[in-house]
Amino acid sequence: MSYGLYVSAEGAHAQEYRMRTIANNIANVETPGFKRELALQMARATERQDLLDDYMGSGSYNDLSGGCLTIGTHTAFNNGTIKQTNQPFDIAVEGNAWFRVRDKSNGEEFLTRAGNFGIHVDRDGGQATLVTEQGQSRFVVLTTEGEPLVIPDPNDVTIHFTDDGRLMSEGNDPAGQGGMELASLALVEPDNLRALVKVGETMFRNEAGFRDLTQIERQQLRPGHIEMSNTSPAFEISEMIVTQRTLEANVKMMHVQDEASGGLISKVLSV
Repeated sequence: MSYGLYVSAEGAHAQEYRMRTIANNIANVETPGFKRELALQMARATERQDLLDDYMGSGSYNDLSGGCLTIGTHTAFNNGTIKQTNQPFDIAVEGNAWFRVRDKSNGEEFLTRAGNFGIHVDRDGGQATLVTEQGQSRFVVLTTEGEPLVIPDPNDVTIHFTDDGRLMSEGNDPAGQGGMELASLALVEPDNLRALVKVGETMFRNEAGFRDLTQIERQQLRPGHIEMSNTSPAFEISEMIVTQRTLEANVKMMHVQDEASGGLISKVLSV
């Protein structure tokens, strides 16, 4: 394979990976709590540089570009827009807090910003718990004690969240004196956002520590709202256009290199 054809093929592969990342961002524009991803790419070292026979920037023949190298994705953790829903179990975070949830199938815990919660009633015991929309009954929302948040009466229409994450009910308080506290949402701040590994679309595995927020810090919630995706459709579409043009340019260069090699071989054989 000619060197030029190899470099062009690597460039096409990198742009195809970038295109898939952008397409996934666009597909989740309306997904609550989704965090957009960026494809990370860098210049690939040449073979001589990999063998430490030369170094980048030397200006020698061995310093010719090795093409483009894709090294993965980076998650952008900036906050998404807040959308009003007026649903009693929807709650949005305006600050740096995250919700704790647990996978009932294996007990593993995750963090999420998707606050569009719902109620799941067990068929066996009839117990109602607060769950996430992703995975439906699979992921249960945890309380400050690290236990699943249980809803005593799923038919209680007075149940609502407060702006510090407490789930209240006025069903047993006809006078409306503030109601009865049913549970308190677990709200934590990760020690390092870079240690969060995306699992699915809105769940993150925390590979570092976290701290529970204080009572004052907890007052950053907006009941009856959800945080939407931080993806900008206009920006992603413009990035997709640029990526498509770059991909086409690399493919065209592959054809040019192939035709040049074919022409050279034909001339050699005709001598």
